[in-house]
Amino acid sequence: MNVRRPGTWLAATFATLALLLGACGSSSNDDAASTSRSSDASDGDSQAPASAPSPQTTTEKDPDLLPLIAEAGLDPCPPGDPNPDAAIPGLPSLTLRCLGHGPDVDLSRLRGTPLVLNVWASWCPPCIAEMPILAAAASELRGQVQFLGVDIQDRDASALAMMRDFEADFPSVVDEPGVIRGEMAISGPPVTFFVNEQGVITGRHDGALPSTEYFNALLREYLGIDR
Repeated sequence: MNVRRPGTWLAATFATLALLLGACGSSSNDDAASTSRSSDASDGDSQAPASAPSPQTTTEKDPDLLPLIAEAGLDPCPPGDPNPDAAIPGLPSLTLRCLGHGPDVDLSRLRGTPLVLNVWASWCPPCIAEMPILAAAASELRGQVQFLGVDIQDRDASALAMMRDFEADFPSVVDEPGVIRGEMAISGPPVTFFVNEQGVITGRHDGALPSTEYFNALLREYLGIDR
């Protein structure tokens, strides 16, 4: 898959910042959070508590975003296992609405397929820098590994535009208030988690993925996937 590298998102300034920043600091997150809370007011359920919807709930989309959702062409969000083994510890029981099409996702129900869970935001330069690595891997490993993004403290329109411009079509869910920060001990994006088919977290990488080779080594170490 040839991933475009648009000037809009991967300008030289961002590439330089990505080398300096392992993860985006809390000050940028606070700024994004303060502006994003009003951005999705027309999305009827965006202000509902993260754990309120059932696993099969599909939050209604803001009609103004539908053209951008279509342009981004994201894969549908995964429905999850309706009866996961509660005895096996997995991702937190946190239900988040889908950025594109598909049901709201309860992270704790993502079982059955090895999973790469990437926490990101469109305002985060290291997230921008690593997106081509994730987009290419998600395309190549489709059907073998599930990729899911968690877009935090962001604007839906900005997040969808970023995914569209990188031709990154793996699904993402939206965590507008950044609840996952406390649930998974995240200081700032990007963070990548590796989860086996039983739903157990086998590893994590904090900060931007530096190269495809490095990411492939993590896939091999944490999920037993050779690429």
